[in-house]
Amino acid sequence: MNIVFVAGWASDPSQYPQFAESARFLVPFSGFKPEQLPALVENGGDVLVGWSTGAHILLKECRHLFGRFERVVLIAPFLSFTDSFPVRLVRGMVQGMENDPAAVVRAFHENCAESEPPLYDQAKHAVLVDGLEFLISSKIEITAKVSVPNLVVVRGRNDRIVRRKAFDKVMTVIEDAQIVEIEGGHKVSEPELVSIIKG
Repeated sequence: MNIVFVAGWASDPSQYPQFAESARFLVPFSGFKPEQLPALVENGGDVLVGWSTGAHILLKECRHLFGRFERVVLIAPFLSFTDSFPVRLVRGMVQGMENDPAAVVRAFHENCAESEPPLYDQAKHAVLVDGLEFLISSKIEITAKVSVPNLVVVRGRNDRIVRRKAFDKVMTVIEDAQIVEIEGGHKVSEPELVSIIKG
């Protein structure tokens, strides 16, 4: 199966080892800039997966390409990250990246309900900060409802990163999509995600 997996902020392949091995695993900011994503997915495939920031960038930059995949799965998408987190809190994370970046990344992954959070990588410091600045400013403006019948949208009921109101805003502009709610937080376990992909 040809799968493209677009991960989230501060993601690491160790979080989804099966997908990292068998899929094309793309990490925002350290692996590509948001505006480069259309060129990376334009050839299509069987399944396109976006998680969190990855889902946001796909929805913003690539929704015209969704029809080139048999199925698109967006986990915890948002139109604007600040629908969940006020700008001042994200600015606080940016400031924290200067003072104690390892603590900022660890706290973020803990809020994702990550059982084994990846460690902070000093080599990625600048792109992590770039990612936070992107999350402060990036907004998706959709003026008319978008019909995406091959789309599955996934939300964890206890998601502390993309809160219900932010998720609901996405669903006000998308129609014909399947919604899957799971028990758990921001990070969907790999076995559960495999099950969702297989349908």
